[in-house]
Amino acid sequence: MLTILLKFNDKILKTIEFDKNEITMGRNAENDIVIENLAVSKLHARIMKQDGAYYIEDLNSTNGTYLNKIRITKKDLKNNDIIIVGKHSLEIHFVKKGDINTIQHIKNDTMKLTTEKHIKMLAEQKK
Repeated sequence: MLTILLKFNDKILKTIEFDKNEITMGRNAENDIVIENLAVSKLHARIMKQDGAYYIEDLNSTNGTYLNKIRITKKDLKNNDIIIVGKHSLEIHFVKKGDINTIQHIKNDTMKLTTEKHIKMLAEQKK
């Protein structure tokens, strides 16, 4: 299963799980992933599943689609890849169906600290 974290300024706006062969993204409400930003084309890009692998493809968008900071036309996706569309990022995760622990880990961006780690971190900030 493909899990996508839609982010803006590193803040998770939405966690989306797909088990489809094609996912479209853009400003138009008919897309699977709607990104309401003027830097995003109405039909900006799509993610396709072919022969068991996922690919990202730019659909002739005005401002382009970036994969790990490189402008692409079509490229295969790997776990933890970052797609940039306009000012939004989409973090890609491949998760086995029913793997709740992995999904919870992906969704939870809170750092867990022991008391010792927290004290050390605070001391380093004072330097």
